[in-house]
Amino acid sequence: MDPRAAELLGRPIIGQLGFHGLDGYPHVLPVWFEYRDDELLIASPPAAYKGRAMAKDGRAALSVSTVERPYHIVSVVGDATVERLSEAERIEFVTAIAARYLGPEGGRQYVQAWIRGGHPGDGELIRLRPLKINFYLS
Repeated sequence: MDPRAAELLGRPIIGQLGFHGLDGYPHVLPVWFEYRDDELLIASPPAAYKGRAMAKDGRAALSVSTVERPYHIVSVVGDATVERLSEAERIEFVTAIAARYLGPEGGRQYVQAWIRGGHPGDGELIRLRPLKINFYLS
């Protein structure tokens, strides 16, 4: 993998997750993600549309880009699996990813509000295993 792609995937940039929807059409959703051990990890509520769709057809893609020129762009294509996350695992993952995107204090506040809002419980982890990772400058 191009080291610039690895560096960009390590940044807290919102990813654009593409997948085949249950209606047969392509769908793209913004997601928080973590690139770890050569996989892209994405948390999801239980039985969310994206998880149901990728459980049926695991072909997926994710792209990220910078907002300043020259644009650095990474495009990932791979196979996704959907795994159950226990409540404890889900809280741990959401806590870590919220801190990644919002910083320690912002992440803590996000998780406190999320827990008060009744969102914990079991969830899902989408694991995207890349087949191709491309880096572009534009």
